[in-house]
Amino acid sequence: MIALFLLSHLGGCAVLYLTHRHQGWLARPLGGLWRLAGALALLLALALSLRLYAAPAALFLWSVLAMLAFSLLPFVTLLLPERRHAA
Repeated sequence: MIALFLLSHLGGCAVLYLTHRHQGWLARPLGGLWRLAGALALLLALALSLRLYAAPAALFLWSVLAMLAFSLLPFVTLLLPERRHAA
């Protein structure tokens, strides 16, 4: 259950990040339905955290993980191989 919480939370954050126009992973951002899917994944993660922990701890964990994920996701592009433009 904890693994499902973490996967849905990090997956939802990643999908929401990929829908933003300034994301650096894809050539073009994902469409609007993906934004809804990311939001639903985050709501599922919130429901799972409320099921696993007491309400104050669940909300704190959910918000801290969101802050951590949204802070670190832009730096994943540094781990991707560099794209070379044809000269």
